[in-house]
Amino acid sequence: MNTSEEKTLKNIGLIRRSKGISQEYVAEKLGMKQPGYALIENGNRGLTLDKLELIAIIIGVSVIDIITYPDKYEKQGTQGNFTKVLVELEVSTDEFIRLGLKEKVLQILNK
Repeated sequence: MNTSEEKTLKNIGLIRRSKGISQEYVAEKLGMKQPGYALIENGNRGLTLDKLELIAIIIGVSVIDIITYPDKYEKQGTQGNFTKVLVELEVSTDEFIRLGLKEKVLQILNK
């Protein structure tokens, strides 16, 4: 496991606990048992992008906010200024398109 994966898993636990959400609750919403979910958070079971998306929804944050925690990726002001964050994700082409990232990248490149 690389350090960005470790940080993401650590961030999931930190955010979950800060919101008072138990592993049991997240596991139930994912349709699994708490020990299985604990394996994900501890890095002993792979975290897929689909699971990361579901966990983000369950704990009420965006995937990018999990990755960048404690910083938050958000629009600032009314001028359209954004905080720039460099994130490296290993996703398949299909996942990249399904998540709408292709369109976002094209919008940025066409500016």
